[in-house]
Amino acid sequence: PSNIYEIRSYSLKPGTMIEWGNNWARGLTFRRSQNEAFAAYFSQIGRLYNVHHIWCYKNLQARRETRESTWRNPGWDECVAYTVPLIREMYCRILEPTEFSPTQ
Repeated sequence: PSNIYEIRSYSLKPGTMIEWGNNWARGLTFRRSQNEAFAAYFSQIGRLYNVHHIWCYKNLQARRETRESTWRNPGWDECVAYTVPLIREMYCRILEPTEFSPTQ
């Protein structure tokens, strides 16, 4: 079946990559019961302190249900509260694969 992908991009405050990454790794455990992250990236050359992670969903309704369910997990709110002050800018995109894409 066809999926949609959410790409979340974060521009972090300089010097916070390790702190953000360690806390976010803990935060991923709250999402594993719903779905696994499709991919995650960061750079050490070029534009620094940028993180991108990609989530895969069946559709926008599944995305909504997953996000609402995650907020009900004890500890997720603490993870978000801890990482948000480390972020300078955040951007979210929803992508649909083309018919020839292997990510369908």
